[in-house]
Amino acid sequence: MKSIEQKVINFADNYKLLQNGEKILFALSGGPDSIFALYFFKKFSKRFGITLAAAHLNHMLRGKQAEKDEEFCKRTCGDLGIEYYSEKYDVAGFARQNKISVEEAARKVRYDFLLRIAKNYRFDKIVTAHTMDDNAETVLMNLIKGTGLQGIAGIPVQRDNIIRPVLALTKDEIVSYLDNYNIEYRVDKSNKDLKYERNFIRHKILPLIKKNLNPSVVQNIFNSSLVFRKASDSLKKLKDEFLVKFVRFGEEYVIIELSGLQAENESLLGEVLKDIVVNHFKKEFEFKDYIKVESLLEKPVGRKVILTSNLEALKDREKIYIYPKQNSHGLHLIDVKAGEVKDITGKKISINFIEKDKVKFENNRNHEFISADELDPNFVIRKWQTGDKFFPLGMKKHKNVSDFLLDEKIPAFIKKDQLVLLNRNQIVWIIGLRIDNRFKITEKTKKVIELWII
Repeated sequence: MKSIEQKVINFADNYKLLQNGEKILFALSGGPDSIFALYFFKKFSKRFGITLAAAHLNHMLRGKQAEKDEEFCKRTCGDLGIEYYSEKYDVAGFARQNKISVEEAARKVRYDFLLRIAKNYRFDKIVTAHTMDDNAETVLMNLIKGTGLQGIAGIPVQRDNIIRPVLALTKDEIVSYLDNYNIEYRVDKSNKDLKYERNFIRHKILPLIKKNLNPSVVQNIFNSSLVFRKASDSLKKLKDEFLVKFVRFGEEYVIIELSGLQAENESLLGEVLKDIVVNHFKKEFEFKDYIKVESLLEKPVGRKVILTSNLEALKDREKIYIYPKQNSHGLHLIDVKAGEVKDITGKKISINFIEKDKVKFENNRNHEFISADELDPNFVIRKWQTGDKFFPLGMKKHKNVSDFLLDEKIPAFIKKDQLVLLNRNQIVWIIGLRIDNRFKITEKTKKVIELWII
């Protein structure tokens, strides 16, 4: 048992996971892993110079068993003299509402709970009791799904203020330690339900590998994942630098500057695309999406591909645009009166008369003011058409709308759907971009109209 303890001590020291004087919050489920972590660090709290507390989230998934887990965690913390926090949350309802798996919902809700408790009560770090077996299962799941280098790097030893000092141990080591010291723990029967992906790998795939191929597979995967983690961290640093230098994030699209993709870093494209799709558009990213976008690099301008999550990628000169797939709205002429708000293609357009003394100019092209002295209260909204002209604010000569949009560097996929606001067949506003100079407010203006697009 001393060797097991020394493993955790050495692991925590080597990775500098704990600092003297820190307040540590332990995620406590009542299962063997979290119970071991709580007892172990309670025993060695003076050695590490830390104070402990525990937090338990009742997922409300297992009826009376979940209630017993909660009661057990509370009693355990009381026996050990450890501060205890707990909450209940309808994880199944959250999963249905957000159309995600119960596993994914439970993970999100649990981490949100832990981070909130840690912030509210000023804990320095959070301990989750992931083991070497958990890491092996994660690596295999990610390898099967094709999540890339970051996925097969496994469970990180530390991410932000979340640390995992028990990764140094296998499940068998933990259970033997608890049994040796007669430490009670709870057993979640749902951990044997093979409908969950992780349980299938845990109870079917890993035992077969251990029996027929390599009994040390869990340790070997862990060793490899530590190496992959270093490579992944290095790649992440390069990716983040690329995102800052060569990627521009618009409200409705993302631009990747192809000049940043040199031969030596072309492999970054996959990581960059995954970051854009997952973090910016909040969509899922698959390897075949990377293959599709990569194919655009050698194709002529104007070619596009459709990605898995209803996104499109378009090649335009030395750029790749990523944006939600465009739908045909069938927009022709829409009548709108001053005082009305219209919902058009997912946006609200507002036209209102206001007092002149309430005009406050700001640097916001979605919020404009125009003189209404020569205007009718009835307006028309439509898409711009070939041959449309207007007088851009500040200019005394007319300009073709097509040339104006080109000068503004509006991407082709947005340009074709650009809306204009007309009054008496004259363009008064290229919506969201520029008003017509003929309708600007002057000292002689008596009536004012406020324009909004949100």
